[in-house]
Amino acid sequence: MIKIFTFQQKFFWAKPGFLMCLCCLVFFQGKAQQNPGNVSDSLVLDSMLPGTNPQQRHVNLWYRTVSKQRNVTGSATIYNEDVNTTPVSDITNVIAGRITGLYSNRSSGRTGPMFDASSFTLRGQSPLIVVDGVIRSFTSFNVDDIKSITVLKDAVSTSMYGLRSSNGVVYITTKDKSYDRPFELDFNVQYGVLNQFKRPNFINGAQYAELYNEAQKNTFPNATPVFTAATIAAYRNGTNNQYLQPNNDWYNTIYKNNALQKRYAVNAAGNGKSYRYYTSVEHLAQDGNFLTTADNPYETNNFYKRYNLRTNAQIDFSENIQLSLNIFGSIENSNEPGSTSSVIMNRIFETSPLGYAARNPDGTYSGSIQYTNNILASALNSGYINYNERTLSADVGLKFKLDDITKGLWAKGLLSINNYYLQSIARTKTFAIFYPTVSASGTTYTKVGSDGTIEAGKGDPGILTQNKQTFFNGLIGYDRSFGKSNFNILGTYNLTNLIDSYTQLNQIYKNAGLTATYDYNRTYLAELGLVYGSYNRYVPSNRWGFLPSLGLGWIISNEDWYTSKTINFLKLRGSVGQTAWADPTNYYSYMQRYTLGATGYNFGATASAVSGAAESTLRNPGITWEKAVKVDVGAEAQFLNNKLGVEVNWYTNKYYDELITPSGGYASGIIGQTYPTVNAGKSRYSGLEGNISFNNRKQDFGYFIKGNFTIAKNKVITRAEGNFPYPWLYRAGQPTATYGYEAIGFYQMGEDIAKTANIPGYTPQPGDIKYADLNADGLINFLDQKAIAGTKPLFFFGFNAGFNYKGFDFSALLEGRLNREIYYSAAQMLAFNNGYGYVLDYTTENRWTPQNSTQATLPRLTLGSNTNNEQTSSFWVKRADYIRLKNIEVGYSLPAKFLRRAKINKIRVFLNAYNPLTWTKLDYLDPETGLSGFANYRILNGGISLKL
Repeated sequence: MIKIFTFQQKFFWAKPGFLMCLCCLVFFQGKAQQNPGNVSDSLVLDSMLPGTNPQQRHVNLWYRTVSKQRNVTGSATIYNEDVNTTPVSDITNVIAGRITGLYSNRSSGRTGPMFDASSFTLRGQSPLIVVDGVIRSFTSFNVDDIKSITVLKDAVSTSMYGLRSSNGVVYITTKDKSYDRPFELDFNVQYGVLNQFKRPNFINGAQYAELYNEAQKNTFPNATPVFTAATIAAYRNGTNNQYLQPNNDWYNTIYKNNALQKRYAVNAAGNGKSYRYYTSVEHLAQDGNFLTTADNPYETNNFYKRYNLRTNAQIDFSENIQLSLNIFGSIENSNEPGSTSSVIMNRIFETSPLGYAARNPDGTYSGSIQYTNNILASALNSGYINYNERTLSADVGLKFKLDDITKGLWAKGLLSINNYYLQSIARTKTFAIFYPTVSASGTTYTKVGSDGTIEAGKGDPGILTQNKQTFFNGLIGYDRSFGKSNFNILGTYNLTNLIDSYTQLNQIYKNAGLTATYDYNRTYLAELGLVYGSYNRYVPSNRWGFLPSLGLGWIISNEDWYTSKTINFLKLRGSVGQTAWADPTNYYSYMQRYTLGATGYNFGATASAVSGAAESTLRNPGITWEKAVKVDVGAEAQFLNNKLGVEVNWYTNKYYDELITPSGGYASGIIGQTYPTVNAGKSRYSGLEGNISFNNRKQDFGYFIKGNFTIAKNKVITRAEGNFPYPWLYRAGQPTATYGYEAIGFYQMGEDIAKTANIPGYTPQPGDIKYADLNADGLINFLDQKAIAGTKPLFFFGFNAGFNYKGFDFSALLEGRLNREIYYSAAQMLAFNNGYGYVLDYTTENRWTPQNSTQATLPRLTLGSNTNNEQTSSFWVKRADYIRLKNIEVGYSLPAKFLRRAKINKIRVFLNAYNPLTWTKLDYLDPETGLSGFANYRILNGGISLKL
């Protein structure tokens, strides 16, 4: 390694940016020898900077970079300038609303990379995340590193992923060189505030007591009310004894609304005759939301900090030999109270505001016979748990031009190693509570538990995750033009060896592929993919599968006879092919497995239990990968001198051999053992996608408008369900939906309930939910369940616009979802579900009472579990449509004439926001995080960037 850099010593040391890069390379090379990392498969080393003209845009594929104009695949690409205004910690949060077909959802606002990322659905499937050509799951890195994000959707574009090609790909390409000048150095400093919106609103003590009495009367009509009128009045007037009649707002006391975020980044890039490089260093920190105290010498809050280092370098040893080396390292530290964030949040939601005081008069932690885990003590006095994450990736590629053999021939070898390690260190301790008992002689306190301590140097370490992935790819290509004919042929053999847990055997994926592209006169386009892939967890004789695909395109506007001045560019394209998905959760299911140490064998006159081996889930010797046939058809056009672009795409994907678990009439239950999954499902996903963009400039004023939409639907073709007596019971022929009862209102006063269809074993009362008896048999049971949510096509869209005028710039992104139906758990939507716990405003507002029987939108209040009202039903399905201002930024760049003397290229100050506004009919819930206690947040952020 050192000899390589000595060979080019003169020009390397002449460039300060490359010196920085070299230091990074040497440092991480030493680390990689101790703990090998991960490798980027950046096959095309000479990529071009994306321009503003759509004709200059490029699409980054796994094995090459192609002009979007000549691309025949169903893919979509966004670039750094599209996403670098989003002040988030995880890359998955910058894509929402920007790319057709890709549906994202952020289900938690909890701090830290393990919870903060968005989940993706691409045309109904969970896509692979690929960074620089290698499948990786790590996306918590510097947004400045992104060069482009390409979403690969059809069979042709994903074919080279073999038995992992069915779900589509989110392909992230990182920067590799400077573009404007030989050397560039950027500094970026940002400060922001994370602010929760749609925080849960708990009712106050007086309301709680009144509603509790109401729920008690509905459940136990003859019981004496728990709370007297005098007690309720004391809560209302504030004359209650704060220790013996507490009135707490645990959520707003323990969990703060705001947290700070800080980000510092330095990026350097260079571009010379025989070298190119990009390197970045980033530090990001997010403060926690929990209440803390200075009495602790350690931090108990749920903070998150990370340090990222990336360096991508390419060296030309000669005209025919090129070396690429990409290194990425990340150190992440996060923290939470010893009781854990999720447990504390659960306690907040399970505890009555009147249950106990936070502290007793003497400062000790209070409690009760019922509540022995004080929430305040859980946050402040339970110690802490620290999480340490380490990621190290190393990518090396060596490319040879073989023009001496024949012009256009080349070969390349790639090696990629990726290590990820997550360790927790728990330094937790116990705490005592003292609950009061009031008697005629006074108030006494009973101690429960004991106060523990944290000893220096001691803790409970644990390895939560330890992954290692090795990827090798050998390629040979031939790129040649003969007259008007242009050929690109690529043969490859690659192997992925993944150890996702050192307690299990590794996963091995192999692919042997051939892809060929051809165009004639830049007008007639064709691409062929032939891939032979395998996965080691299937029967040895049936591990390989053949996946062909074909794409065709016609650029009509390049025809000699084409003379339209209105449509500047017009292209038709289409593709068809077979893809596959080898389920990674399949752990050698073709072999019968047994559980050792099982109990239940009885021997001897006294029938003593003896442990032994027991049969596990039945084996499936014929299990194989899931398959799909994908058809994709699209049209692209540009108008007004290429200022206006329009793209429309239609697709239909038929999936078959889907893995399902036998149930219903398909499999007998008398065998007494769990059935394995079998390849017996079929479904179809189809949809329409569209893009429109317009950009223009008039003197100092430039502006752009971009819009996209997706209409997606699906249908189950078969699930091997057996025979059912009624059509609504079948999944086949219907969308992938939530099934349950159809709610038809409430039981009312004076209604003869004996003459209605009810759930067996439960006698409904006025105010309970009534369900439709679909088969009219007088009972409400599984024969009356139907599709209740997810039956309509999903419509989601994005709208992005911006302008710049002299030194000012502005951009904004709107994204939205329509026909979005979500089933919310009845247990979380009902007040007093655990008999004494929390009450949120939306669980009681407009409830059924004898006085509000016709306009009510919630059932009557009851204590504890209510078998009838908690059934999965359409009553708890909510329309979660929304429009969200996802991102907005305004910036100002100082005039260049003020910066020249200081040799500064650019200084820009900016303000931006993430999720600042949301419009939805769900007044009490965020449409993404839903009922999560860790509600979604907005980020209000400002910063300054300096470029030398």
